[in-house]
Amino acid sequence: MRPSTSHRYLERIERVVDALLSAPADAHSVESLAAVANMSAYHFHRVFRAVTGETVTATLRRLRLSLAADRLAHCAESVGRIAESAGYESPQAFSRAFRGFTRTAPAEYRRRYLTAGRAVRQRLAVGTAFDGTIDIVDEPACRVLAMRHDGPIVSIPNSARRCWRWLLRSALLPRVRETIGVAYLDDNESKGFRYYCAVVVEADGRIFPGVTTLSLPGGRYARYRLSGPGSLIAPTFYAMQREWLPRSDFEFDDGPAARPLLERYVDDALSPADDGPITDLLLPVRPRTIR
Repeated sequence: MRPSTSHRYLERIERVVDALLSAPADAHSVESLAAVANMSAYHFHRVFRAVTGETVTATLRRLRLSLAADRLAHCAESVGRIAESAGYESPQAFSRAFRGFTRTAPAEYRRRYLTAGRAVRQRLAVGTAFDGTIDIVDEPACRVLAMRHDGPIVSIPNSARRCWRWLLRSALLPRVRETIGVAYLDDNESKGFRYYCAVVVEADGRIFPGVTTLSLPGGRYARYRLSGPGSLIAPTFYAMQREWLPRSDFEFDDGPAARPLLERYVDDALSPADDGPITDLLLPVRPRTIR
């Protein structure tokens, strides 16, 4: 395929992605989306898969269920209302699809998510969250493709969705090996940090507008495995520094080549473990200086 032809196809598929993201619950079909791309249904099906790495049906299904999982975790709406907003004709059909995608029924997913959040908050409140749960690990250096987050902590999920959208448009999603959050403490920033949504992918040399390459230095980290919703990441990092670090043999590594705090998404909200999504929180440390 010539570069000019590939570019035209990419522009057409981007229009389809925009249509899916702006109204995922609409009654989309291969025929209606092919019309958005100004292609025949047969040709569109083949081109969409070549550009994104998956069928349009799989993309739409995953997008709808991803949004439904987010609403189950953060909204008090009934399962029936969420099923309707996700484009399913009945709660039963939604439940079957959601269970097949997450290995968990919608009501059970919500219960696990909320229960995990309460449990972690209780441990933080009594200062026992880190008794025997922190490992000291050596992380290798790596390079990541990263998208800068602008805004408060609570809006980081919006940047994560923007990153997912970019991966889909760039046909990189099937090649993602690891997804991480990268936070640099920075007193020059109004919120005190710089945050990036980042991925480790098989590099192909392309340059993407709005996306930067970060070189993450290797080194020693204190690692805590968090089972619970993403809203607990920031307070857990704070508690690691406030409660665990002063009692340990280590101190925060804020040297000249300061390393960022890392969030490694071991498991995500769409494939929860028994206690909720799993995230490894990595705090850069060095042996405590004896004074």
